[in-house]
Amino acid sequence: MSEEVSPDRATLGDRVAGVVLALLALGAWWHARTFVTGFMQPVGPGVFPQLVCVPLGLLALYLIARPGLNHRWPGAAALCRQLGVLLLLGAYAAFLEPWGFIPSTLVATVVLMRLFGATWRQALPYGVLLGLALYVLFEFALGIPLPDMPGLSV
Repeated sequence: MSEEVSPDRATLGDRVAGVVLALLALGAWWHARTFVTGFMQPVGPGVFPQLVCVPLGLLALYLIARPGLNHRWPGAAALCRQLGVLLLLGAYAAFLEPWGFIPSTLVATVVLMRLFGATWRQALPYGVLLGLALYVLFEFALGIPLPDMPGLSV
């Protein structure tokens, strides 16, 4: 069960989350700079992650500067789930290039859905649909090239 904490410790959760999100935003921004832009392509694959990093970094700074009063600290199960999400996002970034967008997105979305309580029967089809829909959106609708699966590059 969650327990009440003093007002001094009540802001700790938001500040910890702010620091983690700030590090995530900085790391994602730095990593997105390494994405290779194709010849004569006005928008490269690193633009979208960098655009996401800006509001994420601002939110992180806000959480550090003006934390709310959370009168309870998450339980062990919630902390493990949060750590699992962070590890999953790191693994997704690491496997995106070698595996390609569709397989790594499929695995990441299925595991993410499982972390939040979905059954395998729910997670698998929706993971496939989400991976394919995002691929079509970025590759064809937005014209942002994504990493291909190994062996499919032309």
